[in-house]
Amino acid sequence: MEIKNIILYGVAGVGKTHNINQLIKLIEDKKSELEIFSTIQNNKYSQNMDISNIKERVKFITFHQSFGYEDFIEGFRPNKEGKITLIDGIFKKISKEAKENKEENYYLVIDEINRGNISKIFGELITLIEEDKRDKLEVTLPYSKELFSVPSNLYIIGTMNSSDKSIALIDIALRRRFTFLKMKPNANLINHSEAKKIFEELNKYISDNLSEDYQIGHSYFINIKNDDDLKFILKYKIEPLLEEYFYGDEEKLEEAKEIYKGVL
Repeated sequence: MEIKNIILYGVAGVGKTHNINQLIKLIEDKKSELEIFSTIQNNKYSQNMDISNIKERVKFITFHQSFGYEDFIEGFRPNKEGKITLIDGIFKKISKEAKENKEENYYLVIDEINRGNISKIFGELITLIEEDKRDKLEVTLPYSKELFSVPSNLYIIGTMNSSDKSIALIDIALRRRFTFLKMKPNANLINHSEAKKIFEELNKYISDNLSEDYQIGHSYFINIKNDDDLKFILKYKIEPLLEEYFYGDEEKLEEAKEIYKGVL
């Protein structure tokens, strides 16, 4: 697989975490790019996604506004003795590990990748993550003065929520350097018949009145076993979400609630 930079995006509850594990498992099983991408985009539940045997080669982090270059690449930080020392960030660490073990793949999973300041976090290394620059282009790191390159056996997998308003402000550097895979809600994963019916009707209403980027993910409904479970999910999970989506528009909010009113 030549594509090393992948972003999975979709509405909340669409199973992005599940699909990360599945994506890594498919890569480890040496499936073709076509099979990997079609499997992920079809968003089918799979029980064969255990990656616990390679957990030392998978690192998870979450981007946020305070996350910076010093956390990601390298920077000066105080140690236990109170002295300022140069510390390697998570990206530099996993890159070193991947270079030392070229026979295996390594994976850096970045949750909420769109919430970080990409220019601030990646710095000069944003160019080095491109697939055709891996193992070839080197830069001198500003603090350590080391020559640094990004290994070809390191996959960078990001996630983002498509209903997040900040998605419209995605750094152009991400759009150019990552392959985006959209996760869509899948009603076929819901076993409870009434829950499935409400799920489909709610998402149609949301799509018609907002957009499909605000639909409800199937993971809210897949563990529903009985009517009490359904009532709980609708009252305490779905209703607050609808109130946020239709804030200031009581008419549309009430229309949405009418879809499941008979259940509560």
